Amino acid sequence: MEEDDVTIREQNFHSQVREYIICFLLFAVLYIVSYCIITRYKRKSDDHEDEDAVVNRISLYLCTFTLAVSGGAVFLLPFSIISNEILLSFPRNYYIQWLNGSLIHGLWNLVSLFSNLCLFVLMPFAYFFLESEGFAGSKKVPL
Repeated sequence: MEEDDVTIREQNFHSQVREYIICFLLFAVLYIVSYCIITRYKRKSDDHEDEDAVVNRISLYLCTFTLAVSGGAVFLLPFSIISNEILLSFPRNYYIQWLNGSLIHGLWNLVSLFSNLCLFVLMPFAYFFLESEGFAGSKKVPL
């Protein structure tokens, strides 16, 4: 009886670790693609002071994170449909066992959480943080 409980706990642990690894890898790929897209279309700036460079870098990272979450939200529905069709086509395949309903449900929860975080916290912060520094190259007025 106790061995069965251990194996069930081990299976739950391994499935959770597998889901975390898959979510991390998907987000890492989305983040890298988003960073490449933003840096491709970002306006090249002139010489900035150190403060301006830090502000621009922080805003770039926040916008990249937001674009990655948006990409995840866009690709989640086709990913869900395709994974469901694959699971229905190959129900007993050993190599497809990682693609389960728990993974899809966890991805939906994470995308929902992070899209709300980006929309209501990160993007307004990035906008106001960038605007608070003024124009590039302008002199700061001491208080």
